Amino acid sequence: MLLAGLLATYTTIAAASAIGSTGQLSGHGQVGWLAGLDNLFLPLIVLTAGYLLAVDVDVDRHRLVRVAAATLVAALVANAAVAYLSLMASPGAYDDLLSLWWTGDTGVSTAERAATMGRHSGIFNQPAEAGIMYSVGLVAAVCVLRRRPVLLAAAGVAIAVGGLLTASKIFLLVGLPLAAWQTWVGSSWRTRAGSVLAVAAVFALYGHQARQPDTQIGGSLLDAWLNPGDRQGSILSYYSASRFGENSTLADAADVVLAHAPWFGFGLGGVRIPYDSSWVEALVMAGIVGVALQAAIFAALVWCWLDARRRIDPAVARFGAGLLVIVTAGSLGLPTLTSNRVTTVVWLLVALLLVSPPAPRWRAVPPPDRAAPDRLLAAAR
Repeated sequence: MLLAGLLATYTTIAAASAIGSTGQLSGHGQVGWLAGLDNLFLPLIVLTAGYLLAVDVDVDRHRLVRVAAATLVAALVANAAVAYLSLMASPGAYDDLLSLWWTGDTGVSTAERAATMGRHSGIFNQPAEAGIMYSVGLVAAVCVLRRRPVLLAAAGVAIAVGGLLTASKIFLLVGLPLAAWQTWVGSSWRTRAGSVLAVAAVFALYGHQARQPDTQIGGSLLDAWLNPGDRQGSILSYYSASRFGENSTLADAADVVLAHAPWFGFGLGGVRIPYDSSWVEALVMAGIVGVALQAAIFAALVWCWLDARRRIDPAVARFGAGLLVIVTAGSLGLPTLTSNRVTTVVWLLVALLLVSPPAPRWRAVPPPDRAAPDRLLAAAR
């Protein structure tokens, strides 16, 4: 209820701020209130639906988690295969099919521009979105396949290759190390050995593919990130794609909001500037108040996990912790709680992993039977 209340308050403030918004005065134009409504209302809908599904007394929550995790892993393995085929095929061979997932129109999509740099993300329009999903998928694979090391190794290799194809920093710096650590903690020696072999297989495949001049995994961008010696600017600016550090794009976006609508933002319509962060999106949608609500939402997620972990299996609790780390760290470079393709999966897993069922209803206690002592005494005689 706390999470739902915070999400509803955030959406209400953004909707109210859209009335008489000064977004046009910023000089960047507005995106449109329908897009903003979709971004902010979908988390509330998915959280409510997942909560109603998970709190049924006849539902096995751990089984729901296993089904959701296995479905996510299978879907990401398939997406990694599609991304790898698009890497090996001639340029644009799959664009007509994948454009239905990317934009649905004839415009040049972010995925097509990323492909020119050797970044292939399958059905995901933005490589950063794919990086978040591959990170969550790896942690899900560790949870659901921890007792089946061969399947875990196979799925891990496929998902890791898909993550490398995106050249996503979220996957490289957060998802991959986190999944490796969770595989090692609380696993049998067979699973640990399988994880070591899987990591070796991933690096062997990457080393082989990176030597191919026309089909490098992750392209030249990933190679540059792995060899930052020739970078320009600070290391923070380099690895954050200028989101932070000197000439920060996030600072430029924040300056636009603070100059025109600092307290309540531009509302659902937003402005046509790259958000590239949950915090900048909150600032644009609902101003400083929205940033405070965004911080309260993340704090509530942590509180929910601390409360729920005492009632669930330790492996499931680690899955929930991994999900929290990914969406929190990823929020610095992507609106992880509202992004297209990411929102539905993340909030469904939040409902299954982090939200505790309500306390059982108090049952009416029957009045004491005052004649019982007399009957017991008679029976004794």
